[in-house]
Amino acid sequence: MSDQMTLTSLRAPSPKQIWAPLRRALLLATPGVVLLCFWQFASGRLIRETYVSKPTEIAWRLIDLFYTGEIWPSLRVTGEELVLSYAIGVLLGLLLGYALGRSPRLASIFEPYVMAFYGIPKIALAPLFVIWFGIGIWSKVMLAGTMVFFLVFYNVFAGVRSVDRDVVNLALVLGANERQLGRQIYLPAAAPFLLLGMRMAIPYAVIGVIVGEFTSSTAGLGLFINYASSTYDPAGVFAGIFILLAFVMGMNALANRLERKLLKWQPTSQRIASEPN
Repeated sequence: MSDQMTLTSLRAPSPKQIWAPLRRALLLATPGVVLLCFWQFASGRLIRETYVSKPTEIAWRLIDLFYTGEIWPSLRVTGEELVLSYAIGVLLGLLLGYALGRSPRLASIFEPYVMAFYGIPKIALAPLFVIWFGIGIWSKVMLAGTMVFFLVFYNVFAGVRSVDRDVVNLALVLGANERQLGRQIYLPAAAPFLLLGMRMAIPYAVIGVIVGEFTSSTAGLGLFINYASSTYDPAGVFAGIFILLAFVMGMNALANRLERKLLKWQPTSQRIASEPN
């Protein structure tokens, strides 16, 4: 009996199980491949190459940038700014969103001020951050961190406020204290909202950092793209854009892994940011 179970567990996967991931990867890759082929064909024929370059030229430019090491200092600076701004924005958004969500009195006092500040275009704050923090990395960190903060704050605030009061009252009747309420009720309820806010904040963190580098900087991918644009180098501009795209995709992949780890208790079909079947 045990041998039969062992043989069953070691049975080779069916052809459907083998081909399903390959078919999904092919479906995902097809639009991108078609777009690149059309781009390669249209450049120089339908559109001037000085405007859009060619995918092959961009690929060679990327190889050259990494092989010569020209891009590494810019990558290091932009990477530091992204990590710091994202971490600071998520941490402050989580703490303040949780605090105001748990306290209706504090929310009634501070929420109008937070809303008023949220209504200010964050790009307009870039010159102020340069004045306050200089042209180093901290002006970009503060700008991008501010954009991340509001997205995380409002998601966590909404998640905490969505907790059913009857569930809280039942837990209190059973003897739960404030710490247990937070760990067993409020934080699990806010977790999907937090992860949604974190995923939404990824492109905004990139936007904040790059806009800050456009405004004033001594290094970074934003400065690299701005310089390539000013010298009419479309291959360099697109190379910088593709590197930023890789940043976003990498951070999204990490967010997906974090979501699967933290929301193991939740059915996949109910996850806010679940992957497509």
